[in-house]
Amino acid sequence: MQIDYNVTGRERKRLVQTIAEIMECETKYNGAPTFAYEVDYFTIDKNGVLSFDDCADSEEIEKLIEGLAERGFEFDGYDKTALTIEMPRSFFTDTALENLSRLVESKGSLLKKALGITDLSILKGEETVSFPWFSDASDPDPLKAYTHLVTALCEMAKSLHRVSAVEKPVENEKYAFRCFLLRLGFIGSEYKTERKILLSKLTGSSAFRNPANGGADDE
Repeated sequence: MQIDYNVTGRERKRLVQTIAEIMECETKYNGAPTFAYEVDYFTIDKNGVLSFDDCADSEEIEKLIEGLAERGFEFDGYDKTALTIEMPRSFFTDTALENLSRLVESKGSLLKKALGITDLSILKGEETVSFPWFSDASDPDPLKAYTHLVTALCEMAKSLHRVSAVEKPVENEKYAFRCFLLRLGFIGSEYKTERKILLSKLTGSSAFRNPANGGADDE
């Protein structure tokens, strides 16, 4: 996974030192040709891109992101307001990549509305698969939800033998997407905040298939 803090020179050194303080680890400078720093399992490249394994401890990642935000470090994606989440290309087989494209297409309308975007392009490179979908990159809670969403989509695509790209009509957006999130593994009270974030832009009731049945929305 990669998070772009878009800093160089002295600010990059300050970023590295701050990460080391938060994680209570030593720094290592790799020199040419990468000019990257390492802090524990984190790598900071010459452009201020923070990289770490997608299987890293989510609580540690959240602690780090919050600590950096408190010290004035906000991250970029492709521009000042966007965040791109990346997965290693080696995570996927060719079939898994095809499944991923079909899975995203089958939930296209819900994903676009949930994330507040119009484009669900997946950028497939030789080393990474990138998701430049996210505009809310200043709050650690949305970042955690978005990271979980991307990881869960990729894991589902990898586990399925075949995926239909056909998108079915939906009457109750919140209920339909909540069911999908539960399939992805957003189950239990520990993921309630993430579900709430991902459902916040959708209409309907997450608790009832037919909102006319009444009752409180549990998300």
